[in-house]
Amino acid sequence: MAMMQQSQTVDKPFTVLREIDLVALRPNDIKERKALLAATRESITRVFRDFLAVMEISDDRISVLDGFLFLFNEPQYLTWHTLTWWEQRRYIQSIKEHQLYTGRAQVLLTRSYLAPYIGYADAMVAKSTEPDVKRAWMRKRLVLKECFWNGIDTISHAAYYQKKYQNMFPALCLVLCNVIDKNGRETELFLGIDNGTGFLYKKKSRESALFHFFYWVYKFFFRKGVFYIGGLELGLLETDAKLSCHGSGAVVYQGW
Repeated sequence: MAMMQQSQTVDKPFTVLREIDLVALRPNDIKERKALLAATRESITRVFRDFLAVMEISDDRISVLDGFLFLFNEPQYLTWHTLTWWEQRRYIQSIKEHQLYTGRAQVLLTRSYLAPYIGYADAMVAKSTEPDVKRAWMRKRLVLKECFWNGIDTISHAAYYQKKYQNMFPALCLVLCNVIDKNGRETELFLGIDNGTGFLYKKKSRESALFHFFYWVYKFFFRKGVFYIGGLELGLLETDAKLSCHGSGAVVYQGW
């Protein structure tokens, strides 16, 4: 497994993208796609670089604990704009709990200082007064669900409206790192970097059961456009995370 140690200083985002693990929806379909893979790494690198610049984090102040690049190398994304809302929904429902992503993401969680609390059940979290227990619950939810689902949504948006993935794979890069702030304090930072839409767009938040019923009826008869899992605003709020948009992609981050 390609993993950077805590003490190693990252020279630049390009180095990170070359050294972290590669995981894919279709693992056997990337061997002969070197040009697409290189373009994908470059697209994620560009967003990563822009994020560090905006946050004023220099290369010598960040060290990577673990990370991986997840490829949505599904041929349907090439013609996503031709699919009906229901066809998109059917496919996304089939991958939103993807085992390869979940398995590698769980490994990443073990590298965190919050790892001792990651396995706590919801009831244990609710009873605990330890701040790190709550932080671990938020980190687990963000990594295993909210970040992945937001990545799917923003990639779907870009594939439908921009026809973006003709020369690269849709991708989501997860990075766990330590960052030293300008006062010399070290903190753990989680990043979920995608090469999707790259700007903030409105998505339906989770609502009441009655709202869902009427919305489902509406969708059944009239719905067109892009299917979204939705709920990003609520997901960020409940995991104490933020979204940073950079034109060619976006970063969901927690801990800074």
